[in-house]
Amino acid sequence: MFMISKETMNSVMSLKERIADPKKRGECIAEVENMIQMKESHLARAEWGSCCGNIRNLAPQIDGELQLLQNILETLKRKDSKEASSLLEDYIALLQKNYTPEPEHW
Repeated sequence: MFMISKETMNSVMSLKERIADPKKRGECIAEVENMIQMKESHLARAEWGSCCGNIRNLAPQIDGELQLLQNILETLKRKDSKEASSLLEDYIALLQKNYTPEPEHW
């Protein structure tokens, strides 16, 4: 299972609240594009490491997250905030299933 910071999870939850506001659509699109860039970077590193044994099949999991984020972005660009919100709920559920909260103190 992966770890996720409290800040990252709060950011995704905040995006869900803002996604329905047409005035914040551009801001939401930029945030999802940033999330996609980060996941693409994670995917590249996971695939690079696959020559050494793909521990827990990281690349397919990250690729699934990336596809979901790209779907969210496409729906936002089509101005379908209801569908984007639904897809974002799916993404949040995926994060909650596959990620453990980062410990408060190391």
